[in-house]
Amino acid sequence: MVDIVSYTLISITCFCFGLIVSFQVAHIHYCRKLTTLVRRSISTKTIAPVLAEYEMLKTKK
Repeated sequence: MVDIVSYTLISITCFCFGLIVSFQVAHIHYCRKLTTLVRRSISTKTIAPVLAEYEMLKTKK
C-alpha cells in the first residue's frame, strides 16, 4: 500500500508538470499569434494590423 508521502509527491509532481505544459501551450499560442501579426505587417508594410489587434483586445476588456 502506498503511504501519504508518496501520494503527496506524486500529486506535486503532476501539478508542476501541468504548470509547465500549460505555460508551453500558452507560449506557443502567443508566438504563433505574434508571427501572424508580423507577417501581415510586413506584407502590408505598415503597423496597421498590430494596431487593429491592440484595439480589438482593448474592447474585449
